[in-house]
Amino acid sequence: MAPVISNRGPSLPANPAQRLAFSVLLALIGAGLITFGLYQAGHAVGLLGEPGTLTVASCTHVGQPKPEIRCTGTFRSDDGRSTDPAARFTVNPSLASGQTTRLDRADAGSYVRISPARTEKYAALTLFGMALFVFAGAGFASRANSTGRPELRAGLVGRVGLRLGQAGIVLLLGAALCAITAFLSPH
Repeated sequence: MAPVISNRGPSLPANPAQRLAFSVLLALIGAGLITFGLYQAGHAVGLLGEPGTLTVASCTHVGQPKPEIRCTGTFRSDDGRSTDPAARFTVNPSLASGQTTRLDRADAGSYVRISPARTEKYAALTLFGMALFVFAGAGFASRANSTGRPELRAGLVGRVGLRLGQAGIVLLLGAALCAITAFLSPH
């Protein structure tokens, strides 16, 4: 009988404490990205702040070597409760005097543009954070085998870890789709 040849190559023994620390780190990074992405997406849709319309008075280029375009004008909230005659925000591309744009007032003097492209960008970030979070869960469900390679545990824990890994892949695909859509969006 011929010896079994493996194409795996040598491996280092897996340190359970290092695997646990890596899984915790992935979970924390994922949770942070989820929180930040949901907050920014909420403003990009106009759900978290005070949505309204800004009528542009003027726009100027500010800064070097890559200038920003800052516009000023009058902001009116959708509910009619507040008006800011000196609202300022950063925009790209420049808007002409008299044009209107949708903004979300995050707090006094701070405005964010409401746009589908920004929403898609932060949806991609949120989905990526969710993928990291579920990959961390799959990492908790793994253990080292006798050769030191990580493998899923048997039974319910292994099945849950496998499903988490599959969910992470689906979330990564969703994040990629959102990122591509945001990149190709005209605004």
